This record gives sequence, structure tokens and C-alpha cells, in this order.
Amino acid sequence: MKKINLVSHIAALMIVTVLCGLVYASVQQSHRSAANDPQLQIAGDLKNAIEDNQPVIKWMADSIELSRSLSVFKVLYNRDGQPLQSTGFLNGHMPSLPPGVLDFANTHGEDVVTWQPQSGVRMAMVVEVVKSPQISFIAVGRSLKEVENRESNLTTMVTIAWFVCVCIIILHVLLMFFSKKS
Repeated sequence: MKKINLVSHIAALMIVTVLCGLVYASVQQSHRSAANDPQLQIAGDLKNAIEDNQPVIKWMADSIELSRSLSVFKVLYNRDGQPLQSTGFLNGHMPSLPPGVLDFANTHGEDVVTWQPQSGVRMAMVVEVVKSPQISFIAVGRSLKEVENRESNLTTMVTIAWFVCVCIIILHVLLMFFSKKS
């Protein structure tokens, strides 16, 4: 007769849980950090153009409503944090960032944040400090809607995988238990 070793099965459950958590955390962080990639590139290029006294008109030609668009938008701010020009508008107004974001950027040269200006609108934002007489900050952002959809799908997939693994371990315990009785 075989003896059922519950300790090894509990260890297997713990290992499955840790591995599923690791998969989730790794992929979620990859999704979220990649959400900043276009903004980092655009903010850097726009900052260089402004500091080289190049016209910004080619950068500021779009006009999008932030609550409905997935497009990247750009905002130029003065030293007081007031928006000067924007390609993105929220309810018809140029977006104003919280002062703490601009303070952090001013101290560190850059700030990369998640910004939720209103319910249902979340943005991945990059804020750069600019050395220019008129423009002190550039903010470049885009909606996190698709990233959050991917994260939701990831949560579902990892939860299902974890549940299937747990069921397999429990089934193994039950099969061992019933084969022991016969």
C-alpha cells in the first residue's frame, strides 16, 4: 500500500502558485512598461527639437479627445505648469497635470507616471523638462485602455492555468487515496 504524502502535494500547490504569480507579474510588467515606449521616444525628439529652436508645428498638428482616443498626444507647458499647446483635449480643454508631477520632473529631469484625470480615462505619461524660454515641460501620453485589456486577459489566462494545475494535483491525491483503498 502506498502512503499519500500530503506535504509533497501541498508543496506542489505552493510551487504552482508561485510560478503562476511569477508569470503574471513578469508579463504584466512587460505590458505596462512597453506602454511608455512611444511616449519616451516622442518626448525626447520633441525636447531636442525645442532646445534646438526648431519649429514644433509638425509635432502639434493633431487634435484628439483623450477620453475616446488611443492616439499618442503631446502637451507643452510653461514654467508655471499651465498648458500652452496640446494635441489632446479632455472634455474640450487642454490637460493640466497635477503639480506634483511637474515638481518631480523638475527635480529629476523626467517623470514617467500613470495619470487618471477622470473616471474611465487612464494615461501612460512621460513628462520631460525642457530648457527653453517659453516651454518648460513636455508631456506625452496615451491611453492605457488596450494595455489594461491585455492585463485583464492575462489575469484570466493565469487564473485558469492555476486552477487547472490545482485540479490536477487534487485529482492525483484522490487517485492515490482511492487506489490505496483497493
